[in-house]
Amino acid sequence: MESNNTYKTESKECKMRSATGYCPRPLEIASAFLSKKWTISIVITIGNFKKLRFNDIERRLESITAKTLTDRLKELEKEQIVMRRVYSEIPPRVEYSLTKRGRRLMKALIPLIHWAENE
Repeated sequence: MESNNTYKTESKECKMRSATGYCPRPLEIASAFLSKKWTISIVITIGNFKKLRFNDIERRLESITAKTLTDRLKELEKEQIVMRRVYSEIPPRVEYSLTKRGRRLMKALIPLIHWAENE
């Protein structure tokens, strides 16, 4: 998934799509991003709690490293899935929440979670 929405594919360009079927290309591109370790867990965790601070996310994801969490949060922010809000307080307070795009992603992931729970 790229922030400039290049993952959207015109159906007429897709040779994998039948007249009534779907083109898998956008999902393949999204999957490459979402398949990075911890990405889906971060999206779901932030979505479950609406707003979380870095240490709260790190505690809830038990074995994630601070570096990996930092990297994934930056990627999710770049993809406009997560919003980082910095409050000018001392000490500084930073909260992460899902953007509208992130909330749509979470809603799309919920049926997949239900499917995986029932397998």
